[in-house]
Amino acid sequence: MPSPPLVLVLRPSDRTVRAYPGDLLLDLVREAGLGIESVCGGAGECGKCRVIVSPTDAVEETGAPCRHGLSAVERAQGYVLACRARLVKNAELTVPVESRIVAPKILLPALIEGGALDPAVRTYPVSIDADPFAIGASVRLAGYRGPRPRADPGLLSRLRDAGDGCVAIVHEEENGARILRLERTPGPFFGLAIDLGTTTVAGALVELETGRVVGIGAGLNRQITWGEELLTRCAFGRTPRGLQTLRRAAADSISLVIRSATAEAGVSADRIAEVVLAGNTVMTWIAAGRDPSPLELVDAPIDRRFVGFDAGELGIPLRPETPVRCLPAISRFVGGDVVGDMLTAGICLSDEVSLLVDLGTNGEIVLGCAEWRACTSCASGPAFEGGGISSGMRAMAGAIERVRIDPATGVVTYDVIGGGRPRGCCGSGLIDAAYAMYRTGILDFSGRLVEGAAGVRVGAEGLEFLLVPADESKTGRAITISEQDMTYLMDSKAAVLGAVTVLLNRYRVQLADVRHLYLAGAFGAFADLVSVYGFGILPELPNATVHAIGNGSLTGAYATLLSRARRREAALLAVSTVYIDLLVDPAFVEAYTTALLLPPHPLPME
Repeated sequence: MPSPPLVLVLRPSDRTVRAYPGDLLLDLVREAGLGIESVCGGAGECGKCRVIVSPTDAVEETGAPCRHGLSAVERAQGYVLACRARLVKNAELTVPVESRIVAPKILLPALIEGGALDPAVRTYPVSIDADPFAIGASVRLAGYRGPRPRADPGLLSRLRDAGDGCVAIVHEEENGARILRLERTPGPFFGLAIDLGTTTVAGALVELETGRVVGIGAGLNRQITWGEELLTRCAFGRTPRGLQTLRRAAADSISLVIRSATAEAGVSADRIAEVVLAGNTVMTWIAAGRDPSPLELVDAPIDRRFVGFDAGELGIPLRPETPVRCLPAISRFVGGDVVGDMLTAGICLSDEVSLLVDLGTNGEIVLGCAEWRACTSCASGPAFEGGGISSGMRAMAGAIERVRIDPATGVVTYDVIGGGRPRGCCGSGLIDAAYAMYRTGILDFSGRLVEGAAGVRVGAEGLEFLLVPADESKTGRAITISEQDMTYLMDSKAAVLGAVTVLLNRYRVQLADVRHLYLAGAFGAFADLVSVYGFGILPELPNATVHAIGNGSLTGAYATLLSRARRREAALLAVSTVYIDLLVDPAFVEAYTTALLLPPHPLPME
């Protein structure tokens, strides 16, 4: 006889969900659509999915203990890890402030000109030429000069029946054209550029005839509760059910962006005639419904062409025949988002050597110019986005984004996104803190905490640096940087610097030869370059002009939405850029090992 259902009340949303004995709390919170931190995807490694359960005996713990476990005080207060607790009776569950995923500080694009407007979608007036010597009539599209467009038989019949006065929406690509649908109201038509990031999703609604952006939407990628790292999602998407779950989460995230952008513009989603999506290879494969687990393999074969499907397959709120085109990938971890970055930076248009860096959950680096280009990816991990750090969090309200340490007194001052008391420290704040700790003697040249230095104390897992006392934080817990945090951050910084070093050495490019440094994404927009250089994440480039290109992924999608020439450029970039795989490159081991040391001479204090 099946067990009777249980009732779980979720706070602070006051939602009630139906559950059964043995249900995992993390699964219940996910299915309810609540944003909860889960960096490791529920593997019990990060300790971020803290929730409060009342009564305390309503759950039983399961699985191996988490490395970042709960203190005795937290347990007495009813805290459990949602990935390690199963429901056994009716209960209330509160997602505390430190575990909630709230509105992030999302980087929207500085949109560029799309070039000469030549979108892939155009409208043509329909005319019917009666033929007196044949049965039926001939359908003509006034002004159309391309190859004979394909169309569903039913649509052709409607074309003939519609007569004059209609317009046909035609999607023209290199391999042919397709009539998408008929419209009796000519009006403007729109395209949607989407950046499907690992953590966030952003979109721009564009009027195709003018290139004007009429609406913007952004939000979190709902996949994040299934893990922040790409390999975690690849593993989860290995089964048909897991893939369907991740694809639905991506569709839900894109749908929110569509609703936000169309509401801002006062436009019906039915007027959107094409979507161009830029994302890393994992995100693109999931959106297209492809099993991402082969991307876990070093030698995974990658098709460097545009990926295409219709909106109806993804389940987003557009006309089902609306084409969705994904910018092409270069390798398993260098995807269409980096192709978008390269388009935005214009690397293939300049004879001067450029270095492009996009650091997030994964790190992508491109070196080259118009004549040649090489790229690589490194496992920088989510540290630069606040992930994997004991007091780390994303760049959202309550995150410390700037840190200063007075060398004379050791007093720490900081800036918090949105003001108020801090909840944790995001990537830019962590980089600032680490460099300030190094130049004030709190860290040694190997990145280790110096015992006895100002602010250094013994914590539960060894030495830690006190950034914010417990009584000054919003969570009531001290915000610290531990020895393990520094080990993780040093590993991330060494991976990036090692990857840059390998590319420079492979192509015999000196630091002085690089004339442009393009920094993409939130790293380029928010990180302090003095801290980035001083902590040794990137080498100092004495002759380089620094360009923060913002959301290059979205800007690249926007450009290819408006210009078929830029679309051809994207295709060329994908097939002509060499990929260097660091996992099988012996030079990377030496470069990485060297990069585990901090620069020998910290920049002077301001």
